[in-house]
Amino acid sequence: MFGSFFNTTAVDEFADWIVAEVKRSLPPGFAPGTKNIADRAEKLNVSIAQRTGEFMKTSPRLNIYKKARLAARVREGMSAHGYPEPFVKSFSYDLLSRLQVASKQHAR
Repeated sequence: MFGSFFNTTAVDEFADWIVAEVKRSLPPGFAPGTKNIADRAEKLNVSIAQRTGEFMKTSPRLNIYKKARLAARVREGMSAHGYPEPFVKSFSYDLLSRLQVASKQHAR
């Protein structure tokens, strides 16, 4: 009954991918004036949007525990790499919003 409720393997892999992708595209301590930072941010945005859509299509519906786990794991991973706390919070909220939108589109 609760077997898949707490199974977070796919969620953990997705969160780890997101943290790695952010670290690759926007290294910790990047300066806003860094060359091509807007291009990097846009490519990161597109990449995460595509992967989020694929993730929502291939994985079962995310329950509240899995959503919280995903956001917490991304937040902890980014904080561990030295990203500023306001950026980490904003990013994790945006990620949850993307998941919500993707899950509603997937349900249709």
